[in-house]
Amino acid sequence: MSDLLNGTSVHTPPAATDEERRLLVVDDEEVVCRVVEGFLGVEGWTVDSVYSIDLAKRLLNDRSYPVVLCDVHLPGSSAELLRYLKERNPATQIVMFTGDPTIGTAREAIQLGAYEYVPKPCQREELTLIIRRAHDRFRLLSEQARLQAENEQYRQKLEELVERRSGQLRESELRYRAIFNRAVDAILLVDIATGRIVDFNIAAARLLEVTNEELQHRPIADFVGTQLAQPLTEARARGHREWRFPQMLFHRKNHPPRTAQVTVGAVEFDSQSLLQLVIRDVTDQVEQAKHHEIIENELLSEQRLAAIGLLASGIAHNINTPLMGIYGTAQLIKMKHPEMQDIDGVIQQVERINSIIRNLMWKSRQEQESNPQEINLNELLREELRFLEADLEYKHNVTKTFSFADEIPAILGRYSDFSQSINNVIRNSLDAMHGHERRELTVETSLRNGDIHITIRDTGCGIPEENREQIFIPFFTTKPLVGRGHSDHPTGTGLGLSTVQKLLAPYGARFEIESAVDKGTSFTVCIPAAANAPRNTPLASDELD
Repeated sequence: MSDLLNGTSVHTPPAATDEERRLLVVDDEEVVCRVVEGFLGVEGWTVDSVYSIDLAKRLLNDRSYPVVLCDVHLPGSSAELLRYLKERNPATQIVMFTGDPTIGTAREAIQLGAYEYVPKPCQREELTLIIRRAHDRFRLLSEQARLQAENEQYRQKLEELVERRSGQLRESELRYRAIFNRAVDAILLVDIATGRIVDFNIAAARLLEVTNEELQHRPIADFVGTQLAQPLTEARARGHREWRFPQMLFHRKNHPPRTAQVTVGAVEFDSQSLLQLVIRDVTDQVEQAKHHEIIENELLSEQRLAAIGLLASGIAHNINTPLMGIYGTAQLIKMKHPEMQDIDGVIQQVERINSIIRNLMWKSRQEQESNPQEINLNELLREELRFLEADLEYKHNVTKTFSFADEIPAILGRYSDFSQSINNVIRNSLDAMHGHERRELTVETSLRNGDIHITIRDTGCGIPEENREQIFIPFFTTKPLVGRGHSDHPTGTGLGLSTVQKLLAPYGARFEIESAVDKGTSFTVCIPAAANAPRNTPLASDELD
């Protein structure tokens, strides 16, 4: 049986004991504690609640918890409580509550070492799922710590055995073989003279995804290329006896490569000179580090965009006064000299600039508005497409076809949810057409079966069949990562469509995707009209949180 942890298929530990299904809630608001107790009690969890950091510490002196739910802003210091928790039990998973679900609070929760953060108010299904995943992660980390401690014992014993002389090795052969095969780390023994594998343990065959017959006597270069050329050369010359590689790439047939931390030592077995490779798979840690870097870059990018938006709004406001002077002067010149034909062109251009400034200030205000409001999706699309014309490639080299149905009803929602989602999808379409001779973008709206359909169609590279199920997975991207591609090639973070899915989920949105490789993609967002219609009564708190 397997479960999903951060997008990776992992082995599910045995069923949790009653003690393991106990968790702690730390919040200075009693109603939050009672709600959590109610939500999780029906799921079989035992919930302890305290209302201050001191009470939490006192309780943690006597008991450890696999999962702790903590308010971001507690009287005192939430950071102090998190450090106290991590010192007592590093495997404890911390879920942060926040009543202000912004980029700032998200970053604060991550920096405090939280596994996840939940905005207030929260939905029972979402909270239950997060707690279940956090608990699974706690158990996996606890099991990992146990295995690492056990593995360290095996490693020490193995190194002692390897260093013994041939006579000592024969006496302990059975014991060595048991430890060798049970080691969590992969171990390979490579003949220095030929560069071929002469022995290996079970973990090595599992790491390389080959059978014992396929691995025996294979050249080590089949899996690592020239990465071991230097140790082999120096070992043949009786030079260095140990080498360490923080990251070594292991290639596997029909499987993605794995990244490992490798210690290489020259040893003697039965008068045969060998290289012993102790290999620890760190692929998941490396990927996690990349993901954290991407998240940090996204947060910094969002901050920069917010600052640029405020700056642009201020500049636009300050331009209005001198622009009015130009406009008034042009009008006076026309009144005094009606025969001057060129002055009409000046007036038209001033009016055009004024229109652009009004639109920019309007969009800036809408993007900063966090409360639900009545939205005309046709107008929103027109504004987003108009602002895209700042991209000269889009403006001059892309053929555009727009068709907006008149009967599209207004909906109630956050403007930024829809503007950012539409912008992400259109940007994906433009990136997909990069370098293509035929670049055509079609944007349509329609009302079908009670749903508002927003269709964005391109003539780009298309989505291969094997990638269809992964496009909404966070960090999945076929484009080079930001900062690692060519200067003229689109880059990505793998967060565009996952963000679209998350932003539009509260509106019950679903997605229809049709694509053909090298022909293009049609991406349709379907939004239930009746469920999102404006109404006089306020929205229920769980509809858009």
